[in-house]
Amino acid sequence: MKIERATLRDVPEILELQYRAFCPVCKELGWSDAPTVTETIEQAYADFPNSTVLKMVADDGRIIGSVRGKADNGSLYIGRLMVLPEFQKKGYGKILLREIQSVMPHKRAWLGTSGETEKTIAFYKREGFSIFNTETLDNGHTWISMEKIRL
Repeated sequence: MKIERATLRDVPEILELQYRAFCPVCKELGWSDAPTVTETIEQAYADFPNSTVLKMVADDGRIIGSVRGKADNGSLYIGRLMVLPEFQKKGYGKILLREIQSVMPHKRAWLGTSGETEKTIAFYKREGFSIFNTETLDNGHTWISMEKIRL
């Protein structure tokens, strides 16, 4: 496995990875209109230049994981941390999360996730993040924001 910076030509494969990673969770939650499962290829291409996108590449050349980050004023927003379902629970998500934090300078890292995914929340807490905001969306789902301050 290796981690590299993604390029514009990786967008279709990363979007497919995104659907495969997030669709099962969204289906379980009954959240069919979540942005991670409704994003179009046009939206993905348009959004790509706004973040640093890392990809995890398997020995066979497939992209098996990805994460994006956007730093502004010492704050790093981390988004779309994802790993193909067949590669989950092997530590790859943790590697990607730590890598985006190491390559992008920041004093505070933050992210958002569904408040209904206890395992995901526990994962981020183990990585030093804590909840700083919880909101109920118009569709009834809960969205939480988590942060990690560097000392």
